[in-house]
Amino acid sequence: IILSCTVLVGEADVPTLHGINIVEPSNEELPPPSKPGMYQLDIVLKKGNNLAIRDRGGTSDPYVKFKIVGKEVFRSKTIHKNLNPVWDEKVSLLVESLREPLYVKVFDYDFGLQDDFMGSAYLYLESLEHQRTLDVTLDLKDPHYPNHDLGSLELAVTLIPKEGDFREAVRKWKIQFSISQLVP
Repeated sequence: IILSCTVLVGEADVPTLHGINIVEPSNEELPPPSKPGMYQLDIVLKKGNNLAIRDRGGTSDPYVKFKIVGKEVFRSKTIHKNLNPVWDEKVSLLVESLREPLYVKVFDYDFGLQDDFMGSAYLYLESLEHQRTLDVTLDLKDPHYPNHDLGSLELAVTLIPKEGDFREAVRKWKIQFSISQLVP
């Protein structure tokens, strides 16, 4: 089960409330209360360095996607015409297992065309220290051309074991969200 601030697992996007979405299991059941194994993963996507050129003008229009267990849980804004983009975007993800890595993919946005792959990397959650913010540099690779240097991404990550009744927190959030939708 992935609980996140971006997409509904197995379903379409959830409405956004001040830039924050919540993800629930697609069967609409709430998760059991927090237990060892439920974690909050806070990520700051800081910047990219020396990213791959994918446009004719010698630049790219990069954006980043995060996936866990094949589900997209975050997409950054696009930074136009920049091989050293600065995002400074924050996302908090709730994950049940550290066994599945965070899959990070970078793309070049192309208006009206298929976006170009610029590289990918894995962040292995089991290797993260708990309750400590770590600066991480991910070297981007293309599985088809493993020796190509595609640049890197800089992140700050914090992994926090969750305690307390998460089911109750989600229920309260749903009530607040429902009320906020009624008020113009």
